[in-house]
Amino acid sequence: MGCGLWAAPLSLRKGKKLPWVKELIEIIKRQRKHANFFEWPQKEVKELAIVKLLFKSMQKKGICIYHDPVSFKYDPPDCIAKDIDGNAIAIEVSELVDFKTVCDAEHNKEIPKYWETIEFIEHIEYIVSKKDQKTLNGGPYKQYVLLIFTAEPFIDPNEAINALSKYELKKQKMIDEIYLLFSYDPWSKTYPYLKLNIR
Repeated sequence: MGCGLWAAPLSLRKGKKLPWVKELIEIIKRQRKHANFFEWPQKEVKELAIVKLLFKSMQKKGICIYHDPVSFKYDPPDCIAKDIDGNAIAIEVSELVDFKTVCDAEHNKEIPKYWETIEFIEHIEYIVSKKDQKTLNGGPYKQYVLLIFTAEPFIDPNEAINALSKYELKKQKMIDEIYLLFSYDPWSKTYPYLKLNIR
């Protein structure tokens, strides 16, 4: 009896849906329409996955300063990792996205958002300032790292990295390091990222 390239499970061939299939369909239905590359319904799962993607991209460049990230129950911080000496590192994860476009897209009124360099930088500065005011739970931490991620379709990673590599953010009270992570680039087969300059 031929079954082609793929044989569906008997339950699916009879019209029944397995629990995980139904759950996946619901996740897809709930997924937002704009800049949704990193989206996942469980916040903790998404944040930890994004931290792991940064570490993986760093390792691809031969940079192995952090490892073993885990979600932290008493947010903030979102995650805790270890440095090369085994010290605890606090990591906060934040998204750079235009929320008006997100809202408009949900009502099928999305207008492409084209980011000017200065606007992009100002948005990063806003996120940094907001996260620097956080009071971290747990600890003590050797460092406080902020990871900003974005999947904005009209932010070109190469242009953004070029502009930000020449820009210095002012020194923060709490944050020691800031990373900017972009969605997957099929050409480099990795997730482009940049460690931002702090005065």
